[in-house]
Amino acid sequence: MNTILRTFVFTLFLFLGIHASKAQSTHNHAACGVSFENSLEIKARMLENRRNKAQLLQTFHQRNDTSYAPVVLHMVNRTDGTGGPTLQSALNFLCNINANYAGMKIQFYLHEPVRVINNTLLFEDGNTESAKYFMNMYKVQGPINVFFVQNTPGNGGYYLGGTQNDFICIPQYNMNHLEVGTHEFGHFFTLPHTFFGWEGQQYSDVVANANGRTPSFVASSGVEVENIARSGSMENCESAADGFCGTNPSYAFGGANPNSNNGCEYLGTAHDPYGYMFRPYFIADNASSFSMQEDNGALTNLFLQNNSTKDKIYPKTLIVVETGFTDNNGDYTTMWMDTIGNSDSTTIFCAANSSNDIISAALQTSNDVKYGFINMGNYVLDMNITSTEPSISFIAAAARFTVSGGSHLTEMDSIRVQNNSTTNTISSGTLINLEELLIDTAAGSTITSNSRSISLPSAIAPGAAYTFQAADLIHTATAIAGVNFEAKTYAPSSDTVHIDSDNYMSYFTYQGCIQDFTEDQKIAIQLDFAARSYTNLYPAPSNSNITDTATVINPIDNAVTPNPLINFVWNAVNGASMYRVHVYQINFLGLPVSNGDEYDFITTDTDTWLTLDPSLSYEWVVYPLNSTGFCNYSSKGSTKAQFTVNDWTINIDNINADINQSKLIPNPASSAQDILLEIDSKINSEAILSIYNGIGQLVMPDYRIQLTKGNNIKQLNTRMLQAGLYIVNIETKNGTVSHKLVLKD
Repeated sequence: MNTILRTFVFTLFLFLGIHASKAQSTHNHAACGVSFENSLEIKARMLENRRNKAQLLQTFHQRNDTSYAPVVLHMVNRTDGTGGPTLQSALNFLCNINANYAGMKIQFYLHEPVRVINNTLLFEDGNTESAKYFMNMYKVQGPINVFFVQNTPGNGGYYLGGTQNDFICIPQYNMNHLEVGTHEFGHFFTLPHTFFGWEGQQYSDVVANANGRTPSFVASSGVEVENIARSGSMENCESAADGFCGTNPSYAFGGANPNSNNGCEYLGTAHDPYGYMFRPYFIADNASSFSMQEDNGALTNLFLQNNSTKDKIYPKTLIVVETGFTDNNGDYTTMWMDTIGNSDSTTIFCAANSSNDIISAALQTSNDVKYGFINMGNYVLDMNITSTEPSISFIAAAARFTVSGGSHLTEMDSIRVQNNSTTNTISSGTLINLEELLIDTAAGSTITSNSRSISLPSAIAPGAAYTFQAADLIHTATAIAGVNFEAKTYAPSSDTVHIDSDNYMSYFTYQGCIQDFTEDQKIAIQLDFAARSYTNLYPAPSNSNITDTATVINPIDNAVTPNPLINFVWNAVNGASMYRVHVYQINFLGLPVSNGDEYDFITTDTDTWLTLDPSLSYEWVVYPLNSTGFCNYSSKGSTKAQFTVNDWTINIDNINADINQSKLIPNPASSAQDILLEIDSKINSEAILSIYNGIGQLVMPDYRIQLTKGNNIKQLNTRMLQAGLYIVNIETKNGTVSHKLVLKD
């Protein structure tokens, strides 16, 4: 295919690719940019490696020391060379990756100097079809390729799997977020998201309009939902979601989820398909308030306390309710215990950061436990009313008992005291005894009791009566019938604690959250490391430790370069296989200029050529590096050298007041002949002649000549100079004239 045709086809591809990507529907990407389809492939590779676990682990551990994997870093700029990341940020990125993968016997190393790509299409959006085409074109086969661009989908980064792609793309603003790159390297080595199957789907969306639990499968993906249980018939962590039991179930709880706190911890009340809560401690240990009636074992009210400030407790959430009492000896007895939320007769609801009566015996609703379900087992409370006065009888409403916190409240609507005598008046102050009894109905015996007295406020005439009103009968104490009652409330499982806020593969905001890999995730990384043959293909790099420091050779400190095209030269350092060269503009105080002219790159040579601005001053430094020694290298750097750039290659603009004109004869000349310098001087004066090579080095000692007014001819002995480009300076007290001299063999 000829060049014109290739150009046409490529242009057509870009046009069709860009416009097709805008026209067709795109996949729903999560924050890191890994699509659900790509996640399927990642998990499939992980499961395949797991099937070959024994063989792959043996391969990985055949090395007793560290295993190495090569990395190629690609810094992407606009086409004009602007906008890209700094070289230091790229090196820091890989240093941080190694720090986060420490302890796995794995080290990533620089396969070659950091590459620089000037491509606006790739720079602006790393997720277009054209960008992916370019990354496939630029990537190096074998090593891990990481591209740093301006923007990626979801503002995070992504790994694009498959044999055709297999590269990582990171936006500039996440290069210094240590966990972002670690997350994408995790995908590279087959780790799915902890919430795999929930990409683009929030838990709250799934149950928002349902009076039920999380479904067994996420409808949008068809992926099995992971249960909290880690044993027994309900366990499915080896197959569901990310396929790891070491990570907690996570239904896309991280990142921008409204139920997260500062992006680090999930604070909602979600539950799994079996009704187990993720945050069991959001249910208060004890009901905030519960009530009982005399001679009735059923609780009439029970106020469940939801301590979550973010989310309601959903219907069908499993909650264990246990009623019991503690006697004066400190012995606790369970009266009744069962799990609510697992049937239509025990459905509950509780709003965020509030309590809710989940029984409401007086007013049953669709989200209330049916009255009579929560009870005192074989126990009831009774109120026995007596007096030493034989002619008194009583008519009393059933007593009500309420426990709220540590307070025990007894209430009665009324007690009617009847004087049955036809002759005797019952005197004022007569005592009425109220005895509270806890009765075991199964044994037919009283367990414990407690009594108190109230007195008649006035006398009761024969045949008359007095009624105590409800306000007279309120009694608050620390016990009822001599015991302390409790209604304990708690979740049936407390396995889940962190909801993966501490896992690199979650979506919790990276910065500030504790991050780590689980042990089984680390094994999965090692399995894929071996499956990719990194253990065998890439032995330990041969670079030794860098013990010497670099030294600048040209230009040296305070040099004045005669030519904008400058050859930077430094020494070869033992142990170094590459060098970082940093050249940057400085001001008149010798300080770096913000956003000034700058060159920062890595090379394997010990010299390089740059064309600089002759109107500026610069400083430069060189650092020795090697493929594994690129993190703490500053101490081996050279002394910084400042220099000024001139352009002495032409003389027409440098004529000063002392000289009318000057020229070299012949020019070009043979290196075997002498050169004549003709000077038309305006005055009698002294001048200094100096000759520099093309990189600004003085090649012949300065010497003085006397000029008389008029024409002067001086002979220059240049026979000891080799062929090349030279600058001849004629310096008088009022300025300098420069000539470019070319010597040929």
